[in-house]
Amino acid sequence: MTKNILVTDANGDIIGTTFPKRAKGLIKSGRASFVDEGTIRMSAGKAPPEHKSIISEETRSMIYITFKGDEWVRRNTDISFMTGLDGKLSETLMLGSWDSAESVAVSRPYMLTPNTSYSYVFWLNGGENESANEVCNFKITFFNDWENCNVYRLNRGYIKPLLHQQGWELYEIPFTTPDVAGDVSVTFSFTAAKAPMAVMPAKEPAAYSDLKDEPDEYAAYRPQRHNIVFQDGWPSINQYGGEKYSTEAIREKLESKKFVKFGGKRLNFTFNNSKDDDEDVWDELEDLHDEIDDMLDDIAGTLDDVAGDLEDAGEDLEDITSDSDFDASKFQTEIDNFANELKSIDIDISGFTDAIDGFKKDLRAIDKQMFNGKPEAVREALNELHSKVSSIGDTVDELDGRVSNLADDISDLDD
Repeated sequence: MTKNILVTDANGDIIGTTFPKRAKGLIKSGRASFVDEGTIRMSAGKAPPEHKSIISEETRSMIYITFKGDEWVRRNTDISFMTGLDGKLSETLMLGSWDSAESVAVSRPYMLTPNTSYSYVFWLNGGENESANEVCNFKITFFNDWENCNVYRLNRGYIKPLLHQQGWELYEIPFTTPDVAGDVSVTFSFTAAKAPMAVMPAKEPAAYSDLKDEPDEYAAYRPQRHNIVFQDGWPSINQYGGEKYSTEAIREKLESKKFVKFGGKRLNFTFNNSKDDDEDVWDELEDLHDEIDDMLDDIAGTLDDVAGDLEDAGEDLEDITSDSDFDASKFQTEIDNFANELKSIDIDISGFTDAIDGFKKDLRAIDKQMFNGKPEAVREALNELHSKVSSIGDTVDELDGRVSNLADDISDLDD
């Protein structure tokens, strides 16, 4: 059983936690009153002996709030038991996926003391993807004012973790409650999209003081951090992206001493000598290679957006035509045309997606080539691929315009 019931004094100040059964006993004996499902308030002059040391400690240190999975309302999110860092089963929040669907988990409201410093602590895994366009946020909301909540980005190093362990990162998010009269209602939430992430309970940071920090030794070579959805934390060498970012692939390339870090030089070129003109050729081809890589990522992102807009347009058409007040017979020709256009664009998106995947394979094939005294052959291959990618990029931009116009035309049906 876990001490997961907050205990406050008669003034509403948090003085510790207790077991659920102990909380029921305190309420039954009249020594405490019920506040909500996770909080009890001690009667004036009453305090359980088990909290004496807690009161003394918290007068000298930060008040910590820890993640408790069973207190969370979830959308597109699961709670799963998994082995924690201490070897024991732990409730873990699992949210997000590789697609753009947003997953949200919201805690129960906590009634906290005004103008008081707290810290929310938890372990986090995942929440990043290869394209760096993921959503991985933690939010603190006071009095259900979601428009003015505090947003904390947990990806890309915006907030530094306190500790790395077995692919997990320990986070401490400090905050101060507003200076108002009465208790402060505080809600915590996690949001994820385009990358799976997991959240696991953590103890106070001091409990981990004896642990050695274990960051990923190959972090500089990878575009995303460890994710438990992969057996090794990253795609295997035979999975998409694994030929570049798996631990096995990175070790092989480092052993060959011809691999350069992610975000910098990425081609495995071997030089016949160390002349400056060789270096100039390297730089030129590297720049062209990286430009193509960025173009492909941009086009893929645009296609994702177009697909989302197309889905929204289809739902709008269905909502409008299913309205009992809408006379579909007057607009049947337009409705049929819209439906056909939706199907046509969907087919185009699928075709462009396949083309982009093919171009990425072509680029990886060039990436694996060596100079072998033939830099012109590499340059020619890159230039040809650049031309193809540029052309399809223009076409995808036109497709984006088609979807936008279609959405406007569908909306006009409702006017």
